[in-house]
Amino acid sequence: MSIDPLTLALISAGFQAVGAISQGQAAGRQADFKAAVTQQQAERERQVSASEEEDFRRRQSAILAQRRAGLGAAGVEIGTGTPLLAAGDFAAETELQALRIRSGGETRSTRLEQQAELTSAGGRSARTRGFFRAGSSLLSGAAKKFG
Repeated sequence: MSIDPLTLALISAGFQAVGAISQGQAAGRQADFKAAVTQQQAERERQVSASEEEDFRRRQSAILAQRRAGLGAAGVEIGTGTPLLAAGDFAAETELQALRIRSGGETRSTRLEQQAELTSAGGRSARTRGFFRAGSSLLSGAAKKFG
C-alpha cells in the first residue's frame, strides 16, 4: 500500500499543527512561570522595604532618645528653645528618610509588577501564535491536497 505525496503533505501539516500548538503552549507556560516568579519578587520587595523602613524608624528613635537623655543629664531643658527645634528637625528628617525608603521599595515593586504583566502578555501571545501557526500549517496541507 502506498500513500500519495499529497496525502503525506496533509499528514505532515497535521503534525506541524500539533507541534505549533504544543510549542505555543510550552512558551505560554514558561512565561506564566516567569511572571509568577516576578510577581513574588515584587511582593518580597514590598516586604523588605517595609522592614527596612521600620528598622530605620526604630534606629532613629533610639538615637533621638539617646540625645534627649544626654541633654537631660546635662541639665538642658529639652522641651523648649533650640533643643526642641533640633529634635523637631531630627524627627522631620527621620520621617522624610523613612518615606524615601518606602517609596523606593514601592517603585521597585511596581517595576517588577509591570515586568510580570509584560511577561504574561508574552505568554498569551505565544499561545496565540501557536494556534495561528497550526492553522497555517493545516491550510497549507489542505491546499496541497485539494488545491
